[in-house]
Amino acid sequence: MIKKLTSSLTKLFTPEYVLLWILFLMIVGFSIASPVFRRPDNLMDIVRASATNALMVLGLTWIVATGEIDITFPDIAALASMVTAYGVFNGWSWGVSVLIAILACSLYGLLSGFLVNKFLFRSLIATIGVSVLAKSTAYIIGSGSPIYLLKISPTIQAIVYGKIGGVVPFLMVLVIVLYILASILQNYTKLGQYLYAMGENRKASFEAGIPEKTILYSLFILSAGLASFAGILQLALYSSGQPNFQGSYFVDGLTAVFLGALVIKLGKPNVIGTFIGAIFIIVLSNGLTLLNIPFFYGLIIKGFLMIVGVTVIALTKSQFYASIKTRRLRQVAAAGD
Repeated sequence: MIKKLTSSLTKLFTPEYVLLWILFLMIVGFSIASPVFRRPDNLMDIVRASATNALMVLGLTWIVATGEIDITFPDIAALASMVTAYGVFNGWSWGVSVLIAILACSLYGLLSGFLVNKFLFRSLIATIGVSVLAKSTAYIIGSGSPIYLLKISPTIQAIVYGKIGGVVPFLMVLVIVLYILASILQNYTKLGQYLYAMGENRKASFEAGIPEKTILYSLFILSAGLASFAGILQLALYSSGQPNFQGSYFVDGLTAVFLGALVIKLGKPNVIGTFIGAIFIIVLSNGLTLLNIPFFYGLIIKGFLMIVGVTVIALTKSQFYASIKTRRLRQVAAAGD
């Protein structure tokens, strides 16, 4: 019993959990340095921002796991907010406006998949092009300006600002449930096996009969759909459709995914890691802002963290890492004998 407990505690200090400890120390440090940081209203803002960002990049996590990339998520989110705002402003019901926004944005995801699968575009190039199209469409809808709304749907308001039992934010609960379901799909179904197989060796996965094209189509559409939902929630926060969600959303989203590869599955993008990464980035941004530290220092830190995450992912795929892993397995086997 004691041996098992010791073993479990020891695992908490392995590299896979270092980011969690850093997050914990960062929260404690900011709480001490700034009384405003630990105020309930500020903590609630952190929770909402973390949940929205995590939702925006949930689909991106799996795309990165396959060895591809999708940079459209902030522009898809902006487009969804503009389509929804345009519809409501012109007298459509909220339900119809939201449905049209999600369907329209999903078509952009379908286009990304089409360019990658049919025309064999590099996913970075394909999604840059689709991102420009989405952004241009968002600007066209509002003639270059945001679309302001006097009233937000009570349902959307409840999702963003509602609390269960008057304490627990409904939005965070919703996102946690989505991430739990995604984690189950990732870890206990063939889909998860296929994702990582594609990421490790695309040629071998093709020869094994994995339906790569179908998976990529599904992932790009899923990524666009989730990003559009996040954009609609942002509409409630801003009380307006915004044609541009670039800037911090782009950097924060990518950093969350790549940083998440340092958690749980070291070197592999995974949904739990992305969720923790999203919280990490928002806490960092919020804390630095409250301490009046210039925003560009935050960008430097985020850029560094992104590079660390990408480096770890690259190393885990290298022959050098594979040789080290094989050597460790042999040492464990020898110790067991």
